[in-house]
Amino acid sequence: MASAHGPRAVGTDGSDHWHRESVAWQYRISSINKSRLKTCTAVQLILGLAVFIRLLPGITSLVGLSLYQKLRQWDVPAPKSWEYAWIVSLVAALLGLKSLAKNEMLLLKQYMIGTVVFGLLPVIYGMIDQIDDMYAYLYDKKYTTRIFGYPAVVVWFLFLAVALQLHGFGLYFASVLFQAWRPKPKKS
Repeated sequence: MASAHGPRAVGTDGSDHWHRESVAWQYRISSINKSRLKTCTAVQLILGLAVFIRLLPGITSLVGLSLYQKLRQWDVPAPKSWEYAWIVSLVAALLGLKSLAKNEMLLLKQYMIGTVVFGLLPVIYGMIDQIDDMYAYLYDKKYTTRIFGYPAVVVWFLFLAVALQLHGFGLYFASVLFQAWRPKPKKS
C-alpha cells in the first residue's frame, strides 16, 4: 500500500486500519435500536388500528353519530375503560417515531412516559380486570361474550400479552437510545 508521497511506511502492513474505519459504538447502537423501536411502534400502530376499529361502535355511541345503529350489528362486546386509555398510547408511539429522525431526547422521554402511563398501566389493569373471566374459561369453559366467534376473554388476553411485550421491548429500546444519545460528560 503506497501513500500519496511514495512507498508505504516501514513497519506497517496496512492491517492497523480497523480502528480508523470503525463506526463509534453509540452510532452503531443508535442505528440498531432505532430500527428496532420503529418496528415496535409500527406493530403497535397496526394493533392500535385494530383496537380502534373494535372501539368504533362505542366511540360512535359516545359521540352520538347515526352510524351507531349499523355498527351495533357487529359481534363485539361493549368497550372496556382500559381499552380507551390504551388507545391514547398511540400518541406516545407517534412521539417515539418522531424522536428518531433527529435524535430528540425530549420526545423520546415523552414516548417513554406516555408508554408507561397509557400503555403499560392500562394493559396491567386489563389483565387484572379479566383474570377472573380467564380463570373461569380455562377451568370451566365458561364465557359470557364473544368477539367474532371467539371467547372475548381469550382475544383480550392475546391482545394484552402482545401489547405487554411491545411496550416492554419499546421501553427497553428507548432507554438504550436515550443512553446512546446522552452527551458524554466532559473530563476535567
